[in-house]
Amino acid sequence: MSDNLYSVWSFSTKVKSITTVVPDGCRDLIMKMEGKERPQWFVSPLFDQSQSVLVEENSTLVGFRMRPGVEISENELLGFIEHSSTYVDEVQSLLDDFTSIDCSVDEALECLASDINSIKQASLRLGVSSRTLQRLILNKTGRTPGYWFQLARVRKAAMCITRSVCFSEAAEICGFSDQSHMNREFQRWFKTSPSEILKSPDIIDQLNDIGYG
Repeated sequence: MSDNLYSVWSFSTKVKSITTVVPDGCRDLIMKMEGKERPQWFVSPLFDQSQSVLVEENSTLVGFRMRPGVEISENELLGFIEHSSTYVDEVQSLLDDFTSIDCSVDEALECLASDINSIKQASLRLGVSSRTLQRLILNKTGRTPGYWFQLARVRKAAMCITRSVCFSEAAEICGFSDQSHMNREFQRWFKTSPSEILKSPDIIDQLNDIGYG
């Protein structure tokens, strides 16, 4: 498996459906096939909040989830797959040729998802200025350090509540000022409340799957 690849997933459905995809800090190379149509390949964006995705009937999707911070030569990768008629089971062997990650970015993202309580603390731990950290992360990921810090925190809190940690305790563990603060962040990122997440097995499965944080 490529060092830049987190996991491979698949999804099939016989009926048209709408599924909610929660932000996980990862970009996926996805193959989508509807019925007997020609497979379509695309790279998903980084999500800033949960998205409702329509999946047509008789559809199959296979996804290759990249690690957070991985840079993808998107046009070149998709062009190669299109022109070489690459099969799904051959894709993994191609990924290292079209993806890369800066070791400084990898280290910074790991730090931002750790036990720090501010961007300033992350900068101090990494031994760089806040401005340098901002420039590095924004240039390489298209998102600010604040995006990654807040995403990791809210995902950790969501995973906590799916594991029977009470809301107030999850808020304290994950560094929110109080439960109301956590609730607002859930609305911002997931477009729903902690209690509603606990009623959605699909979202729970996504949150406990591999991702950022």
